[in-house]
Amino acid sequence: MLRLVLISAVALLAGLFYKYIIYPACISPFSKVPRAHFSVPFTSIWIRWKRPEGTNAIQTLLAAHNKHGPIVRLSPDELSVASLDGLRQIYTGGFEKAQEYEDKFMNYGIPNLVSMLQSKPHSVQKRMVSNVYSKSSIQNSADLQTLSKVLLFESMFPPLQSAAQEDAAVDAYGLSQALGSDFVTAFLFGIDNCTNFIRDLPARRKFMANYWAKKDGVDVKRANDELEAHILSLCRAAETLPGNSPISRPVVHAQLFSQLSKTSISPQQKELVVASEMLDHVFASIDTTTVTMTYLKWELSRNPGLQSALRKELLNLSSPLVYTPNASQGERRLPDPKELDSLPLLNAVLKEVLRVYPPTPALLDRVTPPGGAVIEGYAIPGGIRVGTSAKVMHLNEEVFSDAGSFVPERWLSDGKEESVNRIKEMNRWFWAFGSGGRMCIGNHFATHMLKSITAAIYTNYETTIVDDEGIELFEQEDAFVGEPVGRKLVLKFRSVNDIN
Repeated sequence: MLRLVLISAVALLAGLFYKYIIYPACISPFSKVPRAHFSVPFTSIWIRWKRPEGTNAIQTLLAAHNKHGPIVRLSPDELSVASLDGLRQIYTGGFEKAQEYEDKFMNYGIPNLVSMLQSKPHSVQKRMVSNVYSKSSIQNSADLQTLSKVLLFESMFPPLQSAAQEDAAVDAYGLSQALGSDFVTAFLFGIDNCTNFIRDLPARRKFMANYWAKKDGVDVKRANDELEAHILSLCRAAETLPGNSPISRPVVHAQLFSQLSKTSISPQQKELVVASEMLDHVFASIDTTTVTMTYLKWELSRNPGLQSALRKELLNLSSPLVYTPNASQGERRLPDPKELDSLPLLNAVLKEVLRVYPPTPALLDRVTPPGGAVIEGYAIPGGIRVGTSAKVMHLNEEVFSDAGSFVPERWLSDGKEESVNRIKEMNRWFWAFGSGGRMCIGNHFATHMLKSITAAIYTNYETTIVDDEGIELFEQEDAFVGEPVGRKLVLKFRSVNDIN
């Protein structure tokens, strides 16, 4: 009897050893995928150790891909992929989002475009607002031109001019946060109902304190309740704004509200669906603008020659964005959006900032379909988390020579075939805004906003660094949003009229 029990126990242990050790490590088709660590077929302990407190282990991913190639296994059920073919398959091949998106990005308990896990409802809601975010709509939007004039000439320029005259330091990091919020809320809710964080520092500090509490997981419920209440109040104000407002319309809010009114959704549910979407757009704009403008101003402030070259290009616009204090409203002019968009050096500077310092450097996870998939020649079972990191894509030395260095000139073409082909290949690997049906819906708005702000600042001012602690290349936070670790940048602004 004892012998039978021993035989049964040995057989059971052998079966378990085969199922959980031998098969996943040696026999399963999935076992052929290169491993970031020897233990990954059996346990997620290694990758969890590399990701303390919700970090993303970007440097670990870079090292793993540099060693093993375009596909790397991180745990029993997670892969990192860094190739064009893998990118296309994952983000245009029907792979759905992982559960963490719903857990992290839901507002008011209501899904939005980021938190929706399934493609079909995402596609339905995206179509409701995509037209107002299209490139042609952005470049031809009278509302966007109007609100840009107000925010740049009435909100941003006066305090910068005062700081320049007084030789005072400017919180450039905080200014980037404020610009991201004020621009997007003006576009969402109308200039009459937008935040005023460029000028109203107490209001900005209160909002950003809640924003960081939510992001950092500190007193989350209170912070989230206050943020949701704030945006809901802006939504309700936008609903009462006349459609023919003489200042600017609540473009995005009005569009989504109108489209949802054609459905059978209840008024109460409609209000929360709109509010959830609007809050997500606010967060996205603050994230993108804060990271991008902070690093852009830092890089330009380190390179006076690049500043000078950019200013020369900006001043050659047919209607340069020149600030003259006390000028009448009729004398305040913005560049033609299409002409601004066509400037080669401005485009190169912005693109290189987004490449080296992508606002969202983390893996953007998807889940393989139930029937599995073949990625980079490897058979991958269903239910496996797979993702790509913009940071890993952008630091590929085979595509971007000296990839870790900020070199805007790499994006400038001399018209020769080799240069044209090189830039074409870099554009294929450029992934700051994602790709496929889930690509950032606001990428054209963000690009226009960032170029307008850059043109406004560097047409009129020269910037120099006062305090840039915690802002180096690999001092981006190892998080979903890659903020500078120091969360600060202090600059001095000098009017170009005072130079020479």
